[in-house]
Amino acid sequence: PSLEQHVKGRKHQTLSTVRTTRKTQEQHSVFVSGIKPDISRTDIAEYFERFGPVSDVIMDKDKGVYAIVQFSETDSIQATLSCVEHQMKDLKLRVKPREKKDFKLIPKKKNDFQNLQQVLDRLKPQLCQLVSVDAQMQYIVERCQLGENEKKARGLLVQLLQEVFVEFFPDSQILPFGSSVNTFGIHSCDLDLFLDLENTKVFQARAKSTAEQAGEGMSDDGRSEDSILSDIDLSSASPAEVLDLVAAILRRCVPSVHKVQVVSSARLPVVKFHHRELNLQGDITINNRLAVRNTRFLQLCSGIEDKLRPLVYTIRYWAKQKQLAGNPSGAGTLLNNYALTLLIIFFLQNCEPPVLPTVDQLKDMACDEEECVIEGWNCTFPSQPIAVPPSKNTQDLC
Repeated sequence: PSLEQHVKGRKHQTLSTVRTTRKTQEQHSVFVSGIKPDISRTDIAEYFERFGPVSDVIMDKDKGVYAIVQFSETDSIQATLSCVEHQMKDLKLRVKPREKKDFKLIPKKKNDFQNLQQVLDRLKPQLCQLVSVDAQMQYIVERCQLGENEKKARGLLVQLLQEVFVEFFPDSQILPFGSSVNTFGIHSCDLDLFLDLENTKVFQARAKSTAEQAGEGMSDDGRSEDSILSDIDLSSASPAEVLDLVAAILRRCVPSVHKVQVVSSARLPVVKFHHRELNLQGDITINNRLAVRNTRFLQLCSGIEDKLRPLVYTIRYWAKQKQLAGNPSGAGTLLNNYALTLLIIFFLQNCEPPVLPTVDQLKDMACDEEECVIEGWNCTFPSQPIAVPPSKNTQDLC
């Protein structure tokens, strides 16, 4: 079944039609509050039918305390709003026009930055009590790194998203990348995800070819009516169209996910969301395979050299204290953590003797099966740290 079939149990319009009509839906809808969780969609639809034909009722999936009622005709909106009082099952409903909310990329809250700064400031007295710089560096890692429970919670969310998305995009994969998994994550860092649809495109093409050969189950536009992907042709759809469908799945099918927004104008279009229970900000992209490979590279470097993580965490802490890195809003003129980490790796590659091998040296250490080229970039390196000879540099961290 398609998304609407899965959620509502009936066939829905194709995604292109939804995109075309979405601009006018706000003009046909009202926002209703003051209801209770035991009130059903049917109850609401039956009440508002007195003002005109109701085409849809969208309930708050988590609490069930508000709803959006969509009418078939704009005249019904005026009739509804002109009614002075709305009473339904001893409830006094509050009805107002549905607001059109254009998404704005809002920087991280200033309070979030201040809280992080307070955590870093509290490290100072403890660091002064430690007997060596090595001990101080290890302490910074222990206090700043993601805890095991945080990692497990993020892992469970990734598993849940995988189970949901594979239902709509067969053979797809949700791959985490960035701070959450590159071994350099800190508390409250975002969860970056890449939705890999390459295998889904193959599945869709094969299913379409089979249906055409059978000469049945085809709609007027050549798509299979029974296909789980009947809403969209991945081979020709724009990133914005795919991300709109991803956002719809997040809103309707993933518990505790809210504040879902598509940022199609970004350099890499993304769906942003927030997980309420984990208090976690997440991003989903569909054209970011290089970022996943970069994460694997950082994991490899961390596995090759134990000195890397303490050095990275310590220099990040120092750079933030000196206001050289860590933009409060997530974007700005200061160095970000990823750039700072690459600078540290470059320094270790150029020590004498080197602490880490260069990218070219890593490429030569990889076997044929590990060859990897992405968008013209040679991203070949060993998959396991054991394939890299240990460094001859025996210097301590300090």
